[in-house]
Amino acid sequence: MSLSTLSYIIILGMAASGIGMMVLSGAAPVIFGQSNATLPNFTDYPPRAPHGFGAFVLVALLVFHAGAALYHQFIRRDGLLRRMWYGA
Repeated sequence: MSLSTLSYIIILGMAASGIGMMVLSGAAPVIFGQSNATLPNFTDYPPRAPHGFGAFVLVALLVFHAGAALYHQFIRRDGLLRRMWYGA
């Protein structure tokens, strides 16, 4: 499985778990500005754990991706960033 496929799976999982938390908690009216009520404690809902884990993995993938680009630019010196730029 490629890194880009994994990132898409994580992003879709984050969206699904976020929607799940919103549906289970009934927070949609509050989030979208239809009510002055307070937000519920989202840690009480089961989709919170995969949502938090997905956020951690997504940040790790982003850091790894940026680190790999910098490795190619400064260690390997293979012109990767130049090739990625528009019109190069």
